[in-house]
Amino acid sequence: MEGKLLEVNVKLLENLLKEHEITDIASFDEDFLVKYTYDAISLEGKNKMPFEKVKRLISLGAVSGFSEREVKEVLNHVAAFNYLLQLLKTKDTLDEEDIKDLHAIIQKDIVNGGVYRNVNIQIPGAQHQPPSSVKVYLKMKQMFADLEDKDFTTFEQGLFLHAHLAKIHPFLDGNGRVGRLVLNFYLIKAGYIPISIPVKYRDEYFETLDNFKVKKDVESLKDFIIKLLNERYLQLIEKLEV
Repeated sequence: MEGKLLEVNVKLLENLLKEHEITDIASFDEDFLVKYTYDAISLEGKNKMPFEKVKRLISLGAVSGFSEREVKEVLNHVAAFNYLLQLLKTKDTLDEEDIKDLHAIIQKDIVNGGVYRNVNIQIPGAQHQPPSSVKVYLKMKQMFADLEDKDFTTFEQGLFLHAHLAKIHPFLDGNGRVGRLVLNFYLIKAGYIPISIPVKYRDEYFETLDNFKVKKDVESLKDFIIKLLNERYLQLIEKLEV
């Protein structure tokens, strides 16, 4: 049901954009990057910068009252999304080096980004624990090999990489932000608009990832992403129908 509704919403938005002679949805939906960045840095609960401060920082390039790390996480995420937009112009799929490059941008001037973790980690309370550090390199290679072997749609490619990056947890930090950027690359390639995962959906989002990690069930994640896509399309449609 949600999937059929999504296709209806995609077509409706396309028609409304044509009616309003809007050729660049990014300029029409200018608040998306602020919301996306705010949600991205807030999901893990470590960065406490409120939405209005994130908006001010993105607009002016500076804000007071926050740690250097918090500020850099915001600006780096904006830079990573802009880099993703450049990749969309030149690539049909992402490879392992693209993943590392995105992580390097996410972690610029914070930690040494773009390199896989060399220590084992434990996620408190999680039913599934990431593989040992010695297996990360091979797991990442296998992930891309499996991706090539599967007869996936572009949308399914994004889900596959997003879910596996969450399961492998190849980096010490920033895995979620990188994974969501990767997902948006494939959503845009598939003809959809990018999405943000609001903090209010945090528990539901992580539950869908846990379902994949433990049960290899990607359907709950797929349903969740389709729900978010429908919500975002409806928001834009309502703006244009006013």
